[in-house]
This record gives sequence, C-alpha cells and structure tokens, in this order.
Amino acid sequence: MLRRIGLRNFKCWKELDIELAPITLLFGANSSGKSAILQSLLMLKQTVASRDPSQHLNFGGGTRDYVDLGSYRDLVLAHSEKLPIGMKLAWETNAHSVFRFRRGYLNPRYGPAINLEHSVSWRWENDVIVDHLGYRVWGDETFDCFIRMERQGPDEYRVDHSDSLHDIAYLDLDAFAEEIHPASIPEGPINCYQLPLNMELGEITDGKQSYDPQFALAFENMTGKIRYLGPMRQHPRRFYQWTGERKTEVAQPDGADTFAALASSQRDDGWLRKGVADWLKKLDLTQDLTIRVAGSHGRFYEVLVKIDEVESALLDVGFGVSQVLPVITMLLSAPEGSIILLEQPELHLHPNAQAALADLMLHVAETRNLQLIVESHSEHIVRRLQRRIAEASPAFATPENIKMYYCQPGASGATIDEVDLDRFGQISNWPEKFMGDISGDLHTMLKAALERRSQELEIVGSGS
Repeated sequence: MLRRIGLRNFKCWKELDIELAPITLLFGANSSGKSAILQSLLMLKQTVASRDPSQHLNFGGGTRDYVDLGSYRDLVLAHSEKLPIGMKLAWETNAHSVFRFRRGYLNPRYGPAINLEHSVSWRWENDVIVDHLGYRVWGDETFDCFIRMERQGPDEYRVDHSDSLHDIAYLDLDAFAEEIHPASIPEGPINCYQLPLNMELGEITDGKQSYDPQFALAFENMTGKIRYLGPMRQHPRRFYQWTGERKTEVAQPDGADTFAALASSQRDDGWLRKGVADWLKKLDLTQDLTIRVAGSHGRFYEVLVKIDEVESALLDVGFGVSQVLPVITMLLSAPEGSIILLEQPELHLHPNAQAALADLMLHVAETRNLQLIVESHSEHIVRRLQRRIAEASPAFATPENIKMYYCQPGASGATIDEVDLDRFGQISNWPEKFMGDISGDLHTMLKAALERRSQELEIVGSGS
C-alpha cells in the first residue's frame, strides 16, 4: 500500500507531500491539481511499462499509455524548463519482495513487512536526464538505511549510502571506488528507478548470510498494482461483440473492457456478474443485470438491466448506470492488493447512489485489501463516510483509514490541506467552499426571502 506521495515542480504543484490511507479522497476546484496527483502515478506506471527500458520518463501519448503529458515544458511548473521535476513515493511491502536470499532467512527482527521509499528528480538538458535516484528502506526502530545517486556533472555521479545498509545487505560496491562511502562513478541510472550498480550479490564470507536488495523489482511490482479508471467512460451500446477471450478484470482507462470481464465471468462461474448486479441493486439503480447472447452465432451480446420489473438494454436506461458499471466491475474484479485510481466515479449518479458508492469503497478496501485514491466532487460521498465513521460501522471506517484533502489553485502553485476528521465523523477545519458555499447560499436565500416578504407586506399595507 502507498503510504506517502511527494511532488516538486510537477504541473501546478511546486511542493506536495501528503500521507495516503486505504481510502484517500481528493477534492477541490477545477484545475486545482487533483488529477495531477493521479497523473504522476500513471506517468511512473507507463514509464516502467515502456518498451524502451532506458527511457527516463515516458510522457505518454501512445496507444498503450495511460496519460498524455506532452513534453517536459508542458509538465514542469510554469513551463520553466530550467526547473527540475521531483517525485517521492513510499509504500509498504513484504521483505521477500525486496531481498533475494541465497540461503537462510531474513532476520526476524526486520519483520515480514518493511517500508520502501523511492525518490527521483529529472532535469531537461536537450533531453530528460535523471539528476537524483535513491531508495530508503526501514522497518521499526531496528533499521533505517538508504542508497542514492546524485549527478555531479555530465559524466559523474556520486553514490552515497548509510553505513547501516550493510546490516541488511552485502553490496559489492568496492568495484567502483576504494572509498565506498561515498563513491564516484561515471555511469548514471539505467532509468528513473533502476540503479546501475545492479546490487550484485557478494559471496558468502565469514559465515555471513548475504542477499540482494531488489529495489527495482519492488518498484515494478508496486507500479504493476496500479489500476486506473478515468472520468470519461465508454458510452453504452445496444450490442457488444466478444471474441471469447477470457478477461478477469477492467484494465482500460475508459472501462471499455467491462463487458468482456462480465461476459467472461458469466462463462465461468458468474460470481463477478452477480456481485456487480448486487451492488447495482444496493445503489438503487437496477434490480438485476443480465448478459444475453444476441443471434445464433454467439458473437454478439446484450447487456440487460431490470428496472421496475422491466428488462431493458443498457442503452435504453439512464446514463448513470452505464457510467458506474465500470467502476463497480473494476472494484470487484481488480486483484487483491491493487492500488485503484478513480476520477469522478460519481458522475451521472443521483445523490442516494453517490452515497451508496461510498459504502462500496469501504467494502472493497476492507474485504479485498484495495487502496483507493479518488478524485471527486461529491458531497454525498463525504457525508456517507462521515456517517460511517460516527457509527463505527463498519469498524474499518476510521479517520486512520479514510483521509480527505482539499486542493486549491494559487499564483505560485497549488496548495493542499488535509481535512481533519475525528472519530465522531466531524470535520473541525471545514475548508471554505469545500462543497460549494451551501451555508452562504442558505443565508443569502433566507435574507432575500425576508426582504421580499417585507416589500410585499408594504405594498399590501399601502394599498389598504
């Protein structure tokens, strides 16, 4: 699970450093930087997935990419190419995903779970180059160590690491300099997450166990867990064509593979279709969901929903059903432990359905170990989460498991404030215009109504 994210000079963010929870909600005005936070994660994911393993930064725009960020100039704060772009991610992972063993086992004092932090900065010099790349790994108070590279010049990088790194890993750094701490080497990072040292395993000497930190592999595993569903989902169709290819989850940013996942489920055990139908019912949108073959060749299918005991094609009912269908399907089908990025999942839903969507988020975060990072404008999602925290039902609904942030644009860069939720569901620092100026509108409405009523009484009085 992601624990923190930091950005520097990334789009509208001059500085950002926030803690993440199993459910993290991002609110704010348009163009306040909410989507940029999600885009930074997608940028890393598509860079790792690039066909060129030496690519330092994949700006996107290809058919396989998740986000199109343009160029370095488009991406950097205020379009100032002289500024570096920085990013930092911390996540919890299993020790076995970071350390490769030769023999024996990891000392139990380090525990099965550790925290790993990746930090990187890019600079533009006729091309994108990596200025800094580092990893930090820590557990409880027993160990905390780092290794990092800093660019000193065109062909020189400084390699630095904490002495405590040797407590958990034998690193063959002698090949680069007599003085290991620090060392200077001409070779830079392979890409934005892979150190050139390759963390070679040394031989077992003096009866010591040695093993290899697999930081790059752990980073790839983390980005591989990211799933994304954007705000523009595919429009409903009257008929869907299915090749018969088995699809186990929704993976496309517009949810275009939702039908294939549901059809695959129906061909197998039907649990996904049934689960999605149940949640559509809980959102009070439909009574049932059916996948039916259209024609005699088994190539085309209809997606039918039942409303008021009448079965209709997806195209013939409210638009909100087709738009929330990929959201529900992704949340129920993504592999356990996935990191789900959602943009405006509440689009086209009535208030009661938006509130019920918050219950679905709580359900999958608790029972499927999903981490949700959601960009939203829904007051109803906020209110339902506040209510669940106050009720302590489910027990998972706590301020520790639910974090909310409010983003605001600014002349010198966007700003972000954490919304303080207590265990009673109360917000102690309700941001100004957090969900519009509701209290201001009510006050102004009441004042206008009293003035108008007073004027009408005066007219009546003068007429008599």
